[in-house]
Amino acid sequence: MKRLMFATAFALLVSASAFAEGLPANLKSAATIEADTVKLGDLWENLGAKGDTVIANAPQPGKRITADARWLAAVAQNYGIGWQPASAFDRIVIERSGQMVDVKLIESEIKEALGMEGVPGPFDFEIANRSALNITIPSSGAPAGVAVRDVVWDSRTSRFTATVEVPAGSPSAVRQRVNGRVFTVARIPVLNRAMSRGEVIGERDVEWVDARAENVRRDIVTDARQIIGQEPRYQLRPGAPLRSTELQRPVLVTRNSMVTITLKTPFMSLATQGRATEEGGKGDLIHVTNLQTKRVVEAIVDGPGTVTVAQAGTRSLAN
Repeated sequence: MKRLMFATAFALLVSASAFAEGLPANLKSAATIEADTVKLGDLWENLGAKGDTVIANAPQPGKRITADARWLAAVAQNYGIGWQPASAFDRIVIERSGQMVDVKLIESEIKEALGMEGVPGPFDFEIANRSALNITIPSSGAPAGVAVRDVVWDSRTSRFTATVEVPAGSPSAVRQRVNGRVFTVARIPVLNRAMSRGEVIGERDVEWVDARAENVRRDIVTDARQIIGQEPRYQLRPGAPLRSTELQRPVLVTRNSMVTITLKTPFMSLATQGRATEEGGKGDLIHVTNLQTKRVVEAIVDGPGTVTVAQAGTRSLAN
């Protein structure tokens, strides 16, 4: 029974092939190639067994070429195909299917390889010839493995070279030579949202990012305690390094605002109304005008709308 079924299937296959060979050759509108070579059957229909004949190498994965009427006519004549172009505009686009390799995966493998080579952390790197990371390989449906080989790192110049191989370990792997530079990084606090003057920065407003240590100048804030509880002097964008000059203590007393001036000694406590001639945050020494005496005194900002007169201004407050 099995022999009979096999013989029947074979007969049907031969019959279908013979029927196909009896039909006129028909040029396809496009050809998508999976293999390394182009066959006659990729370009024309109804060729039967002749369709398995290899005629050229396929384009690189992800690339395409256009076969024009003159080339197609020459191939048809050389291989005995009964086809002629209807016009000089007959052509077919031959495309090799491919899959792009995830650049982030390649970069991750490079960083791991540099660490194994002895690059001290924390560090990051930049690729000088980034176009070499745009690797396309034949479609396989499965994620491509990446290997980084032949890593050479010069600690004096911080430069390196390496070979990226995809798929890893494959005899037909794509190999690209890359080169770049390693640099040390510093963790710095930045704002995670845009903030303006008058907003007090809290812990939830701060996140940590890596920055090149060579770009972290003296005025860049590296301690989150220098940020939390402060307010921007003007609009600040998220993710940018913060300079100490861009921050200030929250303004509790604004210029020309009414304030309560107090004076406390072990023997008495006085209070009067005044007007601030300048703004200040908690602990700032500012000048205020005593509305009763019209004298200007120095006072320390205690809180919103309240100041305590400095000892040097005691007489002015009393008078």
